[in-house]
Amino acid sequence: MQEKIWHAISPKETAAALETDTEHGLQTAEAKARLEKFGPNDFEKRPSFRLYKIISAQIKSPLVFILIIAGFISLLLENKADAAVIFIAVAINTVVGAIQEGRASLAFDQLRLATKTSATVIRSGRKQKIDTAMLVPGDIILVQSGDRIPADSRIIESKALEANEAILTGEWAAVAKNPEGVDEKTVLTERNSMIWMGTSVSEGWGKAVIVSTGEKTELGKIAKLVKEVKESPTPFQKGIKKIAMLIGAFAALVILAIFILGIIRGHNFGEMFFISVAVAVSIIPEGLPVAVTVVLAVGMYRIMRRGGLTRKLAAAETLGSTSIILTDKTGTLTQAKMEAVEIATCDKIATKTDMDLSGGVFETLKGAIMASAAFIENPDDPRNQWRVQGRSTDKALLEAGIQAGLNPGELLESEPRIDFIPFEAERKYSASLHKSGNETAIYIAGAPETLIEMSAEIFTGGAPGPFTKELKEKLTSIYLESAGRGERVLAAAYRRDHWSEIARQKDHMFEKTVFLGLISFSDPLRPDVQKTIKGAKEAGIKIVLLTGDHASTAKSIAESAGLVDDWSKVKIVEGRQIENMSEKELREIVPDVAIFARVLPHQKSAIVGAWQSLDEVVAMTGDGVNDAPALHRADIGIALGSGTDVAKESSGIVLTDDNFGLIFHAIEEGRVILDNLRKIITYLLAANFSEIVLISGALVFGLPLPILPAQILWANIVQEGFMNFAFAFEPKENDVLKRNPRTNSSRRILNKEMLYIILGVGIITSLFLLILFLLLYNYGLPLEELRTIMFVGISLDALFFAFSFKSLRKSLWHINIFSNPYLLFAFAISLILLVGALYFGPIAGLLQVVKLTPFDLGVLVLIGLFNLTLIETAKYLFIRRRHKYNMEL
Repeated sequence: MQEKIWHAISPKETAAALETDTEHGLQTAEAKARLEKFGPNDFEKRPSFRLYKIISAQIKSPLVFILIIAGFISLLLENKADAAVIFIAVAINTVVGAIQEGRASLAFDQLRLATKTSATVIRSGRKQKIDTAMLVPGDIILVQSGDRIPADSRIIESKALEANEAILTGEWAAVAKNPEGVDEKTVLTERNSMIWMGTSVSEGWGKAVIVSTGEKTELGKIAKLVKEVKESPTPFQKGIKKIAMLIGAFAALVILAIFILGIIRGHNFGEMFFISVAVAVSIIPEGLPVAVTVVLAVGMYRIMRRGGLTRKLAAAETLGSTSIILTDKTGTLTQAKMEAVEIATCDKIATKTDMDLSGGVFETLKGAIMASAAFIENPDDPRNQWRVQGRSTDKALLEAGIQAGLNPGELLESEPRIDFIPFEAERKYSASLHKSGNETAIYIAGAPETLIEMSAEIFTGGAPGPFTKELKEKLTSIYLESAGRGERVLAAAYRRDHWSEIARQKDHMFEKTVFLGLISFSDPLRPDVQKTIKGAKEAGIKIVLLTGDHASTAKSIAESAGLVDDWSKVKIVEGRQIENMSEKELREIVPDVAIFARVLPHQKSAIVGAWQSLDEVVAMTGDGVNDAPALHRADIGIALGSGTDVAKESSGIVLTDDNFGLIFHAIEEGRVILDNLRKIITYLLAANFSEIVLISGALVFGLPLPILPAQILWANIVQEGFMNFAFAFEPKENDVLKRNPRTNSSRRILNKEMLYIILGVGIITSLFLLILFLLLYNYGLPLEELRTIMFVGISLDALFFAFSFKSLRKSLWHINIFSNPYLLFAFAISLILLVGALYFGPIAGLLQVVKLTPFDLGVLVLIGLFNLTLIETAKYLFIRRRHKYNMEL
């Protein structure tokens, strides 16, 4: 296939060069052959586990770099024992880090595999939806407002087509697109006859032929230049970085003080250099960055297994802090199984059990179907096997027509479509222009109040007649009654004239239309909605309904779902009421509003902002292109799986089956993520305090060093290295959904409880060790034996502390210590390494430890019991204080 300058040649020449048919598309067999030739419409996948890069990243860590330098200095000073311990520690730290980063990498790869998008394509004369990866050059695609462009394509036909190309050009202004060729030297940003992969349709619709796929697209060429795609740091990770910097500064001061104090006390330079390096290692929680990544990756994978695809790292952590959910109705609270239950005209009401298609009922259903974007994917198959694609309301319309005996294909054949505009919230209707005999007919379907207002006539007895005030009141009453039952109501109208296209803004062609009738749709609640909403309330989360539906429809659904306990204390507000409100006025009313009805996209965004200004963490659901601004503005945007590509791109999470229950489960997992991150931070910081106080205190009192550099390195890197990662797999605690999200936010990483345990337990346990060291030293215990006791005591503290840190809110005897097999495995490995350090000759020699006597073991039991009692007492006091003051920390 010869490469062409596609933007310069005509659509006909493009189709000829690609050997395709613009009406019928490629044949299925030909498309399959081209897929084998050109490959999937995707970028080349990065290796899922890049071991050498992961190991390299571990070695480049500042902490590891310091250790390596210290190891080589040890060799120069002929201190081979310390050098050996340092290099063993580096090796084990690198292996553990590589394994954990590998786990995170594999989890992220599984998340990427779950990201699949589809496109509407014409093949073998049939319109169908297929995976975008299966598209090939020569495929004919159809795009409309809200769609993401799946591949670089030459436009064949278009109607008011505009695309947002910011992903390529950086410019957010929409670009008008049309089939007219441009000069071959035209720069990419001005090639208006082309649409590009990754960009989105902001207005109109079009038909195009794919000219390039995968890496041969303009976006693919850019992606090929990027060697490594890096995730932006999340707010939580930025907070972790700040903590690390503070710890680093603290470590520098401590090391300098210890080094100077040691020299003053007569210790030699080499010894103090190594002890300073070891203390630095003990202070800096080297496993924290990798542990954070692992916790987030594991949490995202758990959310995915429940049915929520987490697209951004920030979403996983933000979920746990969510305090407000702004939710749509259709598909989230309801089942999105819309069914037409009633058609009402000026003189007749037909129900689904008695669908008499005579007179106005037929014209109403026909008009609404003509104005819908739904289509039958396999029209050549038997009628009972037809697959209908489209938005839920459009699908329900088409299915109602099919069940009533209409053939949508025959309707479109008798009146071919000339132009079409999909439904958008601002205009509140969709419209389709058709050739009808010697003139054209525009069919309109949308909000009843809008169509009633624009109509001057009504279809009666086979011909239009005056749309009197009485008839308007009658139909409005029918509409409100249906809405009050929780039904979605759609109106249909038409007008005949001579037009070539539909005006994109309201003008005279939408005036004096002929009103046809009303179609009511039933969409039952999801079975678990009431239980989910009750659980959300118990979790301290406020749920607010934002919908484009009528207030009566929204209230009926809200009542059925149990959204509000006392309607006398809340308001229902419509979009027109807040249109001219200031930010301050809107901020003042939102706490008292349970339902926002008939809201427009910019109003949704304003409502999100109003809640955020009250310091709430806002999650919002949406599915349309016009929801994108609000989804993007919310702290966590949640797109429906059935929604538009633009909505999904603007969100942090995509719900695979539109289920509201998934939002609640995702928030639950988000809280578990925050919980486990805090456990890791508390464990690492509390466990690393002991060596600092112990060594500093010994130097102040003029005592020998109570623990050697090699022993510190072994305790902190070799043994503890396995433990902190195990917290990433901690299961949820029973009370995780009963905590107040407003005081358990990811915006505040270190809460009072954590600081209380880190400072209190860390300092007091180390002071106890220091006093014990002083007493035993004066008692006359050999220094080598005493150092062994201190080494084992610090190591055992860190290992057994882990079980207390399984919950920062419950006493040890209320915790199931067997609930996390990963922690048990890490504990076993760490214990084996400790025993090996004591009884395996070569390692014992390197660490300068001796075998323990019964007396030593008794002292260690005393240390363990004291420290365990201390941490449990601290937790008990804090738990009691929290209950006393009804605190949720």
